[in-house]
Amino acid sequence: MRRMLLCLLLLAALAGCASVPAPFQANQANQPGLDYARISPFPDSVVHALRVDLQTVRISVSPPAERGKSVDQMQSSSGALASINVSFFNKAFDVRGITISDGQAWAPVFEVPKSPLLACDAAQRCQIELKPEQARPGWHNVMAGTPWLLDHGRQRTAEDDASCKNLCAMTHPRTAVGLDATGRYLIIALAEGRRPPVLGLTLVQLSAVMAQLGAVDAINLDGGGSSTLLLQGRSVMERPFNEPALRKVANALHLFAKPR
Repeated sequence: MRRMLLCLLLLAALAGCASVPAPFQANQANQPGLDYARISPFPDSVVHALRVDLQTVRISVSPPAERGKSVDQMQSSSGALASINVSFFNKAFDVRGITISDGQAWAPVFEVPKSPLLACDAAQRCQIELKPEQARPGWHNVMAGTPWLLDHGRQRTAEDDASCKNLCAMTHPRTAVGLDATGRYLIIALAEGRRPPVLGLTLVQLSAVMAQLGAVDAINLDGGGSSTLLLQGRSVMERPFNEPALRKVANALHLFAKPR
């Protein structure tokens, strides 16, 4: 906790911010194993950060039957401590990359080899694969995105973003997930944007934020108007000015307290 606080304060100083709220201070969203902070790591930025103890909190990807709903309309979100949007999708709400919801594989999927993923087994031993080929036996919850944000600690650079300028190098609302070095903690960040002066983050900036939050491997998920964070069923992110209502998405990641 102390190291994370120092990292966030350092990030704020490097970005020229006057101050950053102390991360993960007790508030109504915090639960055992789930820490939350609203931070401003760069000027005119708003980032919602979650740190999830995978030994204490159960994760679940919403099922294919709920595709095409906004996160707050999904029945699978009932009782969740937190929920976020996940997959890129097409007009039919087919998802990009290998996707599995509590053991149920999604089909059809597209762009599998180009969609890095976070995969967890039923015991919530999780890993990030940047170049997946096919689902592995035992994968229980899997979500994919594009592109990578952190690769064994290596952060993105402007050169990495040169080939995807619109998605990568421009500022947008963002959703990202990652793992710390131990694999015990799931790191989540969502950036608000498209409501001047808060425009969002580039992927270089998002990569830096995920690193400072403690992730060593991380991927970018669907962002823009799809970016959604519910805490105990309540939407806590300011929406883009051109899209005030929550967007219908393909799926969501829900976080639940494990029974004691």
